[in-house]
Amino acid sequence: MRKWLFVIFLLISGDILCQNTIKIWANVQDGRKFRNSELIVFQPETKNTSGISVIIAPGGSYYWLDMNNEGYKVAKQLNKEGITAFVLKYRTARRGYHHPAMIQDMQRTLQLVKERAEEFGIAADKVGVMGFSAGGHLAGTTGTYFDENFMKPLGIEPKISLKPYFVAMIYPVVSMQDSTAHRKSRRNLLTRNFTAEEQNKMSLEQNVRTDMPPVFLLHCIDDKTVDYHNSVNYDKTLSERNIPHRFLLFEKGGHGFGIQPRNDVKDWLNEFIIWLKTI
Repeated sequence: MRKWLFVIFLLISGDILCQNTIKIWANVQDGRKFRNSELIVFQPETKNTSGISVIIAPGGSYYWLDMNNEGYKVAKQLNKEGITAFVLKYRTARRGYHHPAMIQDMQRTLQLVKERAEEFGIAADKVGVMGFSAGGHLAGTTGTYFDENFMKPLGIEPKISLKPYFVAMIYPVVSMQDSTAHRKSRRNLLTRNFTAEEQNKMSLEQNVRTDMPPVFLLHCIDDKTVDYHNSVNYDKTLSERNIPHRFLLFEKGGHGFGIQPRNDVKDWLNEFIIWLKTI
């Protein structure tokens, strides 16, 4: 039995390791401190004719990362659609990191992917971001504060735009307000000693801007982990600000399903692919 488990482990590990892994801070001064932040590249077997690519931020309450279910599996499914995918292993509270470490990792990733677009066979102006749960909040933060360089304290001044082509938020944490906040995510992002200014700035529903990229939003009413009103309230503000977006609200599906088939939500990725063709 142990022998077979070991073989299975090798197969899974080999499948992941055969992908190109990039240490996103490797060539930055003091970047070794962030050596665990890395990007796993998944390229489709067929040529990416659309030029579209997706940076995926797995969820995990800003404490851990569901790299397989909300990362690798999603990336492989996107590959089947001819889309290049990048799974981001970003810093979390589990290793003692808090805001702005997470958005620094995402902005650095956007910078690298856009700068190396030709190498990856993608279009530099068609790099989108997708996130699940707390990763959804990270994706939303990326689309909200793209003109604020969170990497500046690390000595990095990007020469390219950090604005993503689109933002996809799957059962996302959106608000940091007491009424709807996922408190574990808020604590891990902002610590227990957050200020009112930090709380308001990271409440994305309060900071929707008129020049945001298009948004794909999904939630389930029976989500017992992250209150679905996070997305309902966000959808309302997106509509008020006339931001192009698609909001899918399902009765059943729960939380943390990734791309696993579950009730009516099983075809959400197909809906996402269809939506991509409209932006």
